[in-house]
This record gives sequence, C-alpha cells and structure tokens, in this order.
Amino acid sequence: MNIREQLSTIWTREYINQLPSFIKERGFVYSINDTEKDILITGINPSFIDNDDLNSFGFDFQVTLKEKKWNNYWGPIKKIVIDDEKNIDLSNRSAYLDTFYFREKEQKKLKNEILKHTEGIRFLVDQLKITQHIIEDIIKPKIIIVKNRESSAYWGKLSNKKFIWMGYQLDHIQNFVHGELYKISGLIDSKERIAPEINDTNLKDSLILFSEHISKYTKPEKRLTAVIVDGLLRKYYKE
Repeated sequence: MNIREQLSTIWTREYINQLPSFIKERGFVYSINDTEKDILITGINPSFIDNDDLNSFGFDFQVTLKEKKWNNYWGPIKKIVIDDEKNIDLSNRSAYLDTFYFREKEQKKLKNEILKHTEGIRFLVDQLKITQHIIEDIIKPKIIIVKNRESSAYWGKLSNKKFIWMGYQLDHIQNFVHGELYKISGLIDSKERIAPEINDTNLKDSLILFSEHISKYTKPEKRLTAVIVDGLLRKYYKE
C-alpha cells in the first residue's frame, strides 16, 4: 500500500482547486505504517506553523518517540506509551496515525472551510478511505486511543447524524475521567459507510478510548498515561 502515492493522487484531483488554497500550498504529512501494532494513537490532522517546510513528507513514529527535545504535541503522547518510573515501555507496540493529512493548526477550519462544501466532503472521504485501510489492513490494533474529540464522529460514534464515515459499531463499556471506553463489535450495516468494500472488520473486539487532546492546561487526573494504556492492553488479552 503506497500511502504517499495515494495521497499524491488526491492532491492532484480537480476538486483541490475548489478548496482553501492552504491545502494545495502546504501539501500533506503522513505517519509511515507498515507493520501490525497492538496500540494505535490517532490525531485529527497534522499541524502547520508559519515557516514550516511546504514539502509533503512522511515520518516514522518510532523515531519521533526517541527524540529528546520536548515537543508540546508529541511530549504528552510519549507519556501515553512510556513510563520510566513504572518500567512501562509500549513504544514498540504502538503506532500513530492522523485521521486526515492536510496541514492546519486551527481545527475550526475543518468545520468552517472544508466540511461545509461538497468538494470538501469528497476530499475528506478520499483521505478517510486511506486511513481506514491502513488501520484495517496494516496496523490491526487491539487498543485505539482517539485523542481528539472532533475525530470521534469519523469512527461512527455519532452514527445518528448525517454521516457515519468509517462506520464502526461501537458498544459502550464505561466512562471514566480519561474518556469514554467502547468495544468495536463490527461495522454499521449501511450503504453510507465510506469504504463499503470492507465487508468485515479486523478490529472486532478491539477497545477504543475516546479521549481528548492533552495540553498544558489539562488537569493531571485527566491525563492519559502509559499505566492506563497498559491496563487496557491487559484487559483486551485477558478477555
């Protein structure tokens, strides 16, 4: 599965010229995933800061985890999979994947400048198909951390709304301070799923935690930790 090639195809489609200019100008960024992993951490889309390189590129999450310099985005994610004091290191069992691949820091632009237009929805659907196939065909995670509230709908969590997107059937397990925990029991029986060619999911019985983005303002008790993720992984294999 050549992710770069597929994304390049999207970025040369006719509808790109009907979308906000920053999408074409900034290109795309993607996490390189080529092996199965127990844990998947997902974001909504790559950020973009003034003076960032405008070239499209892929990055290796395992390399990112080994970087010593503190980063406000990746720092809290490292703590989701590594706890030196508790001797927990889940890094080699973990993958990262953004839901979409366009580059923008302000998430309101997704709602206000992309989702409100037919071309924008086509743009999102085309990316999301790639994302779902990466998850289903390559990563096949047992534990999924959806660390952005905006992206929960794309999993099918708000299936009563107009769009069900990837359309996973989610069975609620419990709510706790770190988020809402569900189990994937299958796919929603609907022609509205963005990838109808996926007839059966490889994620059956996987646990999915809908959490939220961790920032410097997040209360300590709400911060997701490697201890919690390790516990979820043990719960999956025990059951």
